[in-house]
Amino acid sequence: MSQRSFPGWVPLAFVLLATTAVFSHLGYLPVDVRTDEPRRAVVALEMLLSGHYLTPTLNGALYFNKPPLYNWMIAGSFRLWGDFSSLALRFPMALSAIGFSLTIFWFVRRELGAYRAFLIAGMQLVNGRVLFFETLFGLMDITLAWITYTSWMLLYRLSVRQRWWVLYPATYLLTAIGFMMKGWPSVIFQGLTLVGWLGWRREWRRLWHPAHVAGLLLFAGLVGGYYVAAALEAGFPVAKALDVLWFESTRRTALTFGIGAALLHLLTFPFEFIYHFAPFTLLLPLLAVRGAPDRLRAHPFLAFNGLVFLVNIPIYWASPQVYARYLLMFLPLLFTCLVYLYEGVGRRAGSGERGVWVRRWVERIWGGLMALIAVGALGLPFLPDMQGIPYRFTWAAGASVVLGGCWYAYTRLPAHRLLILLFYLLFGRIAFNALVLPPRLAKRAFYKATSEQAARLTLDPRGRPLPLYVYRQTITPELGATDVNTFHIEVVRRQILPLTSQKHPNALYLADSVSLLNEHYQTLGTLMLYDNHPAKIVKFVNERLSD
Repeated sequence: MSQRSFPGWVPLAFVLLATTAVFSHLGYLPVDVRTDEPRRAVVALEMLLSGHYLTPTLNGALYFNKPPLYNWMIAGSFRLWGDFSSLALRFPMALSAIGFSLTIFWFVRRELGAYRAFLIAGMQLVNGRVLFFETLFGLMDITLAWITYTSWMLLYRLSVRQRWWVLYPATYLLTAIGFMMKGWPSVIFQGLTLVGWLGWRREWRRLWHPAHVAGLLLFAGLVGGYYVAAALEAGFPVAKALDVLWFESTRRTALTFGIGAALLHLLTFPFEFIYHFAPFTLLLPLLAVRGAPDRLRAHPFLAFNGLVFLVNIPIYWASPQVYARYLLMFLPLLFTCLVYLYEGVGRRAGSGERGVWVRRWVERIWGGLMALIAVGALGLPFLPDMQGIPYRFTWAAGASVVLGGCWYAYTRLPAHRLLILLFYLLFGRIAFNALVLPPRLAKRAFYKATSEQAARLTLDPRGRPLPLYVYRQTITPELGATDVNTFHIEVVRRQILPLTSQKHPNALYLADSVSLLNEHYQTLGTLMLYDNHPAKIVKFVNERLSD
């Protein structure tokens, strides 16, 4: 097996393991209580309950923070699976994660060969942040990263071929799709990338090509068409929606947090980036090796990847509040450059090649961590959180043996250490599913159970929902903390849970102690809102109710 090739069973085995790692426990945990996952779930659910797909709502009120495309995907997945399970919620994300890696392989293979393309595609999926965090939640960021990266690759390939009448409509179509998922960032990516790449190639005049006008018109027609249709359907306030989208796009920047926070973030961002996307970001010193920038600039595809990374990453580098998931589209650009440099240097200190010391020390660190984790897996069953997990000793022993076997292969096959590391991480994720996810079940199951139990108290003897409202500030949609309760209650009742400050005849209310201060009411049941915030299901008595 040469360094530039591998037998057919290697990618097949990787795909099977990746599918197992990502999908095997996809619906194991209920909806998360710490991320935006419940919000995505509620907005998609209310679309199905109301039948209004153009005008998304949250607790019955118009929701402006994100355009509706990803919620359409979740709603479609709910329809496909025939339920509102966490599996259905996360299914679009999981498909996107696999599709993203396949797309990377497809584009890179033609430029750098199948072996390097496989490494880069694998690194995108099994870096620490994606494999052990992002692929656990039904969020939009992997899908958005996939769309954005595809647009960039089409821009490169079609610009090299001078096919402007295909390039502009295709990339602006993908920009419109990205906008309909998250708003303005996709437009900024498109603009910076076009200006940066065409400027690098000294083809400024292509910005005024008639095909560019066609692409802009296509974008405006798709996005504008949606907002016109939404306005016609329910008087959707388009100006307010666009204003909120702009605020959502800028509220994490220095414009909001100030220059001090921005300067601090400028210093810490590189270290956070290395931490989140380890272990592959340990290769970053290769970029500082003498001659490395020249090698990248000499290859048009590598120059494109590096340029797109450099012109777009400042958006987040200068923004004090940035989540790692916002950066996923940049990873294959960076990994492409790093793999090319990594594969281009030798392994012996006496070889005289530049960058040998970087590769040697990074591989030593990788190997040391692999051995440490393989041995450390044996101690997992003794941790307090692991008690009660079925077959925990068997799982831990099996994980230690498999991971130890990967480490042994890593030491014996130095030409393929990065490839072996990819498989090692996939096996690690499978062990993670069996040993680390079960202790997380209790907290999420608690909020699911208490919400569902309270929701059942609001059904009549025939199982039909009685009128139920959230009273005053018991649930505050702007904060998003209690979206998980809203979702589980709406799933049981199959009705939207609206907010109100009024009292309606024959209605029940979800209310906390602050909202119930000085009120007269009958308590029907209790529940716990996130985060450990007690509330009640009540019926007001001896009150003058509004019509």
